[in-house]
Amino acid sequence: MASPVSSYPQDQPETEIEMEIESFPPRSDSLRPAVEAIDTSSTPAASTSTSANPHSNHNIYYDVFISHRGQDVRKTLASHLNRCLLLHGIRVFLDRPELQKGENFTSEMEAAIRTASVHVVIFSRTYAASTSCLNDLLLMLKLEARIIPVFYGVKPDDFRSTGGKDGVYAQALSNLEIKQSGGKLLYDSTTVQNWRDALLRVAERSGFDLDAYNGDEGELIDQVVECVLERLKKPIFPVVKYPTGLEEKVKDFENSVLAQQQSRKPQVVGIVGLGGVGKTTLAKALFDRNRSDYSKSYFLFDVREKARESSLSYLQRKLLNGLTHSDIHIHSVYEGIQILKKNLLSSNAFIVLDDVDHANQLEAFLPVRSVLRSDSLILITSRDINVLTDSGVQNTTIYKLTGLDEERSRELFCLHAFKQPFPLSGFGYVVGKFIKACDRLPLCLKVFGALLNGKNDLSYWEALLDRLEQVLPSEIQMRLKISFDTLHQNEQKIFLDIACFFIGKERDMAIRIWDGSGWKGSLGFQHLQKVCLVGVIENKITMHEQLRDMGREIAESAVLPRRIWRWTENIDDLYQQHVSVPIIQSFINCLIQICVDFLIPHFSPINRRSRKCVELGLFVVITQMVMRTTHKCHATKGGVNSYFGTA
Repeated sequence: MASPVSSYPQDQPETEIEMEIESFPPRSDSLRPAVEAIDTSSTPAASTSTSANPHSNHNIYYDVFISHRGQDVRKTLASHLNRCLLLHGIRVFLDRPELQKGENFTSEMEAAIRTASVHVVIFSRTYAASTSCLNDLLLMLKLEARIIPVFYGVKPDDFRSTGGKDGVYAQALSNLEIKQSGGKLLYDSTTVQNWRDALLRVAERSGFDLDAYNGDEGELIDQVVECVLERLKKPIFPVVKYPTGLEEKVKDFENSVLAQQQSRKPQVVGIVGLGGVGKTTLAKALFDRNRSDYSKSYFLFDVREKARESSLSYLQRKLLNGLTHSDIHIHSVYEGIQILKKNLLSSNAFIVLDDVDHANQLEAFLPVRSVLRSDSLILITSRDINVLTDSGVQNTTIYKLTGLDEERSRELFCLHAFKQPFPLSGFGYVVGKFIKACDRLPLCLKVFGALLNGKNDLSYWEALLDRLEQVLPSEIQMRLKISFDTLHQNEQKIFLDIACFFIGKERDMAIRIWDGSGWKGSLGFQHLQKVCLVGVIENKITMHEQLRDMGREIAESAVLPRRIWRWTENIDDLYQQHVSVPIIQSFINCLIQICVDFLIPHFSPINRRSRKCVELGLFVVITQMVMRTTHKCHATKGGVNSYFGTA
């Protein structure tokens, strides 16, 4: 069993801000994020195994639960594995009730099974003779925990033949079936059959077999530890503030779509729905909790926008690099398909294609399905179901994502508006009206809830609600534009600059540019964050795609000065404007950004004050250059009164 390798974009998602169903609590069938499971202050010496403290606090979360038969492996494989995991700072639960009797210990062991992120089960020769071990296994399967099986002196075939008389596990279960006390059977037939079924289910899972390592326990332990560490990796995507409604959506998706797998081909599934309903958020949650089940995984963000900005062959190259760490130049889509097929042959991969809006985009990626292993998964998100069905995706494997139910909508809105899951006294009725006007779309609920936070004047709420109710439910961007209209002038300028130029750029750099423009960049940006119109991930500015598109539409429809955010604009048209000649502000901003991003790194390290002086000097020099250029344009073309920039 190979250790899974997960890859993801170094440039974090440009289309996501913290959304409603943005995060998710740990669930029974997922790996608990390591950020919850591991005490970040712990060191290997501080990490614990319960064998040292049988009555420790039940509130402790364990990273790993090791299930084993003590008399077989406690002083050998289990002990050595435990020690190796502790050296990595991992909190391990290791012990058996037969070694430490008592109600407290038994209840703590059950709590450890329920809270552990990873469950390592060492199947030794007498494992099935222990009812405690078998009941542990039943509980893990009931919780749908992800189990790492380790076969120590037994074979998966021993699990499959438990209904007969041959094999060590079959004999052990037969003995339990007839075991009596006081003339009565200790275990009824249903209980024994449940144990048999549990062992059979585990036999279908891939695991680690000691014989595969020629009996070398050290090598076996190294591989198990590597697998555990991979599964304990922190989620790729940041855990956000209010995890509302995601758990139900994930379960519904798994039950209605993933459980329908019938064919032996890699599964291609889709998530469709309105913009702002949480498609990317749901895909991120599924990716985070399932990626460790695959040897390769990659989340390709915002295919629609990236295909427009660059090319499909660029996206193929990006996917190839993310899955295989190969940087191969691709000249055409056809060539890209062949290269992807060659490099992903027989791979077990989990691929997410986010925000696809045209069938030709899927034509660049889906052919790779023919070479992937049958247990691979390709997940596509789109606003248009026809894009998926036209590409051969079955309707039964497409999940139609809708808004939150009324209870969850109220909870999300109130968490942003009141910092509690219920409305303040006297606001219940108007909150219900806002939920209806937002059509229970998570993005709208979040934006308007945050917009109203701290404003306890009911008349203000009613005035904003009146404007919102005048917009048709289908016109999402018009509803969001109401939040834009409430911003101050400088905040609107900053918002439009972000939508056109600064998504994915350094926040601190952008703020310095806005400060230089006299827009009070820091204060303006903080307010945009507070009202959930922008976000920050690792100091990079993010914005939801729906808000980005709205901002760019506003920028394109604006009178001069304008923001030109893509090269497809006819620049010559701008020279025909017979107006006075101002400084071309955004052109200056972009030139400064380019100089700082690409020139300064080539010089020796400089301190923050020196860097600011360099930026200020660039601002002065470039401003003078542009002013001279615009005067020259005025003499020949009629002047320029526009904002210039690059996407």
